[in-house]
Amino acid sequence: MKKITLILTVICLIIIGCENQEDSYADRESELLSLLDDDDALGLEGLDDGDAVDDEYTADSLESAGKINLGKVMEVFHPDSGYIYKFGRKITSKTKTITYTHGDDFSIANIIWTVSGDFICSAIDTATADTNKTEKPFTSEFHRMVRFVEGNVSDWRGRRWRVDAFTMGTGSTDDIVAVTKLEYFTMNSENTWESGFVITSDEAETRWISRDSIPTFYKGDSVKVEVSVTNNNDPVFDYKSGEGVVMHYGRHRYYKARRKMHDDGIGPDAGENDNTFTKIWRIHGPGYYVFQPRPYRVFRAFFDVMDFGTLFDTEEDVHTAVWALPYKVIRE
Repeated sequence: MKKITLILTVICLIIIGCENQEDSYADRESELLSLLDDDDALGLEGLDDGDAVDDEYTADSLESAGKINLGKVMEVFHPDSGYIYKFGRKITSKTKTITYTHGDDFSIANIIWTVSGDFICSAIDTATADTNKTEKPFTSEFHRMVRFVEGNVSDWRGRRWRVDAFTMGTGSTDDIVAVTKLEYFTMNSENTWESGFVITSDEAETRWISRDSIPTFYKGDSVKVEVSVTNNNDPVFDYKSGEGVVMHYGRHRYYKARRKMHDDGIGPDAGENDNTFTKIWRIHGPGYYVFQPRPYRVFRAFFDVMDFGTLFDTEEDVHTAVWALPYKVIRE
């Protein structure tokens, strides 16, 4: 009888210990979730276009080092010179699933977003101004891991944990197109481009990028961006290399810009239709806070590849892939 009582006591203590640990992790996870929600470096806000829009556009008042032309067509994808194409991703549903791995002084969040919506394309006849609008439903999955560490000092909300590092955000509708490399170049003292950041698909989902060491630029800097892609469908629509790349940057749908990247072998782009897309990006300012200039701010950039079947073939499914990486802008 004494043995049975002892065994029951041990079992009860184990159960109580597990419950206490679960309660402790629940409190921790609540704090970690608030950190995820508050961090400007994370999330998918800024990828949504809201509708079919000009190939290059700027929404609202994203502070620029130069002039911003709101909604002005700069250059469009057009396999037929008689049409102008406007396109965009309209996100209608976004859900987030998080699983945690906990240690004594660290936690890792494995995050999967399921994003649904419509890819919208409008073909405008330049002679008659008639518009043919197509909407294609899509669902994408995005993945990112975030690592947290416990600090010695609490923030103003009493949180002791902080975001330490994260992986590249990666997402796609399927495996037709993919991003294989992202590289940033800045101008050195000899007035030549020098690589400052590079990441490939082999490490995109495993390489930890320190929260304190994200790509950082000064307002007015010129940055050369190169994005390499693959198309596994040889391609669906036979126009140029078979796919296009646009770069979204900013903070959310109403405070962002979208710019076309080039694979034409002209200027900074090294080779025509070689599936490496290039853009010279002049860095905007960090914005304002209560009418005062911000000294710095974190923004999000998305590198978005689509095959031209998505854009030009009304019967083709949506084939896109996206990499997401935050960046920091310093005023001076």
